[in-house]
Amino acid sequence: MKRICGILFVLLAPAALAACFTSNTPLIGAEEAVFPYETIVFRAMDRPDDRAVWKRDGNIYGFFPGSGDEKVAVRLKSVGDDLFVVQMQGPDDEPAPFLYALLKVDRAAMTAESHAAIRPHDFNDMPGLSRCNEMVCIDDLNAYVTYAREQMEAGVPPFVVYKITSLE
Repeated sequence: MKRICGILFVLLAPAALAACFTSNTPLIGAEEAVFPYETIVFRAMDRPDDRAVWKRDGNIYGFFPGSGDEKVAVRLKSVGDDLFVVQMQGPDDEPAPFLYALLKVDRAAMTAESHAAIRPHDFNDMPGLSRCNEMVCIDDLNAYVTYAREQMEAGVPPFVVYKITSLE
């Protein structure tokens, strides 16, 4: 689990990893997934050499972090105008959990902000979201979306801002 959280960390948070939002079963099915582009290329604003490519592969976006030999599966679910839940699962040979973040996309500026990917230290359990070891288990995706939106509305800054370099 720490390895797949590390992959999400590389993608979604430049600071020290506290904990991820996770579920043991997928909360975004193939029928709910959206694919606004065939290929999405982006980089973290604070790590310009750290480029990521998501390429559509059937009902997922495939992503090859690090050395590029193990595919991570990514699904997006639209939850508002240019607002997406990201569901990520690690390589097939691991019983990895599903990890989540909320992305706010600004198409005009070609940027995306990652929100609610890493549990804050002052997180308190609530209906649909509860601590499970170091992680936060998501039992209800709507509860997660509500939590993430409340964090954004309260002015909690994004964990990372990405520059989208290509949409195909």
